[in-house]
Amino acid sequence: MNFKKWALTLVACLLVFAALATYKVMDIRASIAMAEAYPEQSETVEEALVSTAQYTPTISVIGEIVAPQRLDLRNEIGGEITSVNFRSGDRVVAGQLLIQLDTTVQEANLNAARARADLARVVHERNLKLIESRVINADQLDRTQAELTSAESEITVLERTIEKLTLRSPFAGRAGLHNFEVGQFLPDSALITSLIGDTADMWVDFQMPQFYPQLPVGTDVGITTISNNSDAARTSATIIAENTVLNANNRSRGYRASVPNEGQQYAPSTVVQLDVPIGAPAQLLQVPVLSVQNDPLGQYVFVLRSDGSGVLRAVRQQVQVRLIETDRALLEVGTGLEAGTRIAAAGAFKLYEGILVFTRERNRASAENTNAGAANVEAQ
Repeated sequence: MNFKKWALTLVACLLVFAALATYKVMDIRASIAMAEAYPEQSETVEEALVSTAQYTPTISVIGEIVAPQRLDLRNEIGGEITSVNFRSGDRVVAGQLLIQLDTTVQEANLNAARARADLARVVHERNLKLIESRVINADQLDRTQAELTSAESEITVLERTIEKLTLRSPFAGRAGLHNFEVGQFLPDSALITSLIGDTADMWVDFQMPQFYPQLPVGTDVGITTISNNSDAARTSATIIAENTVLNANNRSRGYRASVPNEGQQYAPSTVVQLDVPIGAPAQLLQVPVLSVQNDPLGQYVFVLRSDGSGVLRAVRQQVQVRLIETDRALLEVGTGLEAGTRIAAAGAFKLYEGILVFTRERNRASAENTNAGAANVEAQ
């Protein structure tokens, strides 16, 4: 009797277990079918092509703009100012009179010296005729010759003194500031103004540490103005000279480069930043900076490869980055990439190995094809 009860209990348990197992199997099959009904997980990214770029290793140094023509105009002889013929900041031409000092005394002495010279010349010419007829001796002729030479020398001295009291611009350019007025007494060696010549080029002087390779004349360097906003100007200059000796204080070699100064954008003594080459140019691979990803294993990019069925999948590719700039990254050659390889750019951070990938360019082309097909259907 007890055996029959236990047998019925066992059969009931088996039936309950079978019912639960059947229910669970059917639930799992339904879940699998539902999962298969959904499309495979994918991500959409921007596509880019690997390209090549010429890269030259450089360092940044500070340089100073120097004017090829610059003069601090000073007077050699003091005197009273009788005329001021320029204003602060004026453009001046070569030979233009800037400041005239009083030359009244010198001009009076010059007139007297010219009169004495004319008299000495007449006497000497007369003696030249008399010496031929032996009326006078050679000693008298020598004396008149010396008097004529002395008078002419005095004229030269006075003319040179008047020139020193007449201050002119030695070249065309722009004058600096001054505070002089007519009637003011100008002492010796007073600074009149600073003149900057109108030249097509400016010089930039800079120093390079001695352990870097020596730069040959003709090397191009990049110049960037130092600014606190985004309007910094960038151009290139050419080295035209190098110092013959090293700087004993910091063991560096001085160089001078020539930079075009269109629009007078560089003022003397302006500080600029120079990008100076320190090695030979190298051929590198160039990719968008958004393509490069990082993890504990290093830096990598995702290559977009077809899996044979016409779809793209992401394949991780380790790379070695030489330089990262604002919008591009330069990679070493020989890391598995080559020019023309399709890689993920913007949106690459969403990818992982083997994921299905769609590119925005391909989506756009599919949409265009779809629209074209719809238009053909409507036309029919």
